[in-house]
Amino acid sequence: MATREQILKRYPNANERFIQRVIDADSAGPVAIVERPAVSAPLETVKNQKGPAGRIFIRFVSVRKRLLDPDNICEKYLLDCLRYTRLISGDEPEKVSIQTTQRKCQQGESEKTIVEIYEFDT
Repeated sequence: MATREQILKRYPNANERFIQRVIDADSAGPVAIVERPAVSAPLETVKNQKGPAGRIFIRFVSVRKRLLDPDNICEKYLLDCLRYTRLISGDEPEKVSIQTTQRKCQQGESEKTIVEIYEFDT
């Protein structure tokens, strides 16, 4: 636990309110890390994935008030969610075709992302 003197040594211009907050925060114990570090691995490895056996076509339609640059429409997270919920069996190129489009909101329409999934026989 930090003492008042240690805090003043580190922060010489600290006021009493700041010192008390540091002492209170230090006495609270360990703090949970709520953000996951950025990694290139998948969020989770799911075994025995089941989903449609045929080839899948997925269209992501971004509906926004201001259109984005094409490289800022990122469907990776949504595609992984489809895989984790077993709506699709995998996202390998031989299993899935992906199309990403966008359009402006109509008057009174809220921003959203529409995901359309089509299965076709190979």
